[in-house]
Amino acid sequence: MTPNERRILVVDDDADVVAGLGALLEHAGWSVETAATGREAFRKFEEFSPDLVLLDVMLPDMPGLEVLDQIKGESESTAVVMMSGMGTIDMAVQAMKMGAETFVSKPCDFDSLEVVLEQSARMIETRRELAALRRSSVPRQSGFTGVSSEARRIEQLIGQVASATSPVLLTGESGTGKGVVARMIHLRSERSRAPFVDLNCAGFSRELLESELFGHERGAFTDARTAKPGLFEIAGNGVVFLDEIGEMELAMQGRLLKAIEEKRFRRIGGLREIKADFRLIAATNRDLEADVAAGRFRQDLFYRLNVVAIRIPPLRERLDDVPILVDHLLRELGSELGARGAASLSERAMARLQNYPWPGNVRELRNVLERALLVRRGEEIRVEDLLLGTGAAVPSAGLSEPENEWDIRPLDQIQSDYVRKAVDATGGNIRSAARRLGISPSTVYARLKR
Repeated sequence: MTPNERRILVVDDDADVVAGLGALLEHAGWSVETAATGREAFRKFEEFSPDLVLLDVMLPDMPGLEVLDQIKGESESTAVVMMSGMGTIDMAVQAMKMGAETFVSKPCDFDSLEVVLEQSARMIETRRELAALRRSSVPRQSGFTGVSSEARRIEQLIGQVASATSPVLLTGESGTGKGVVARMIHLRSERSRAPFVDLNCAGFSRELLESELFGHERGAFTDARTAKPGLFEIAGNGVVFLDEIGEMELAMQGRLLKAIEEKRFRRIGGLREIKADFRLIAATNRDLEADVAAGRFRQDLFYRLNVVAIRIPPLRERLDDVPILVDHLLRELGSELGARGAASLSERAMARLQNYPWPGNVRELRNVLERALLVRRGEEIRVEDLLLGTGAAVPSAGLSEPENEWDIRPLDQIQSDYVRKAVDATGGNIRSAARRLGISPSTVYARLKR
């Protein structure tokens, strides 16, 4: 949040205080709005969406603490600094309990106040970065794992495009590692200290996707009880990664194109334009050119996204990378599973992995290794532990004399595992998995939740 993007609402019924603070704050680089009453403050808050509110305790129509309570109820991310010419310690404590950042006395020493506001601005930025980090689920790694010519090609392309600002389009089958490549582009760019936020566009209705990307104001729709920043706003000058962008509805594609080109947008129900110099990285397992020809994807958006295109090859095209991927994934799983994850592969098991076509790509390889670690009976993973091409946990020698709990499982569990495998095979695309299984998306959701 650069200084000229900071928005502050000054709420005080003393016209001289408001005029003086407004002039000083504008000189310091803030965008300033003012209000003299609580009701005016609520209206300006909804229209202006300030990052920070400088709020007097005593207002002519209601107590400042009541205004504070409503502001924090509508937007937890907005910072509030209380001020008063006759404040008490009890009042300051109460304000802090209700969510105020701090409490300052009037008449304000502007140098001291400026320090408080700078600290609050940094706190706002930290909150946005934390929100971005919570959304990020792609593991960090320094390079594209592999020794094949295809892996070296991807590694070289990542280095070439990282320093640019143009959109990037990643194409390839589900499970090939498009999200990992997006993360590496971000980590090697000048934006690496800025947020990286990601969203899978599949399975979202247009309204929900619009809210996730652009945010919304309080009251914009039935369940909008508080204002919410969208991913573009959270990203700021960082990276927005949109996976499965080919699943986005045409109506949303037009608004996305406008946001990419103008680097400004409005929240749903909002009046104020928000600037965000984000870089977009998109990914898809679809043939977008065919979708353009069929009228399912906007041609202008495709051209805008396709400035830099990187195809991520399926694992069957780089089987030489399987051993190094296995080593990398086993170390990653070992840190997650603890003692249960400490194991190596037998030579026959490794040979089997290198000769398997991997329809689910790297994601399937990880799932196979995780399952093998959990069900293995010895110190190393054997061929019979791999269970390639099946969702069963462990093959049974016979149903008449089951040896352990893995030999027979409840039918409900088998069905849930099959649904989960279908979702994995479609890269997390709920609607696509539902179509393949011949059931409704809601049934898939229910199975995954169960």
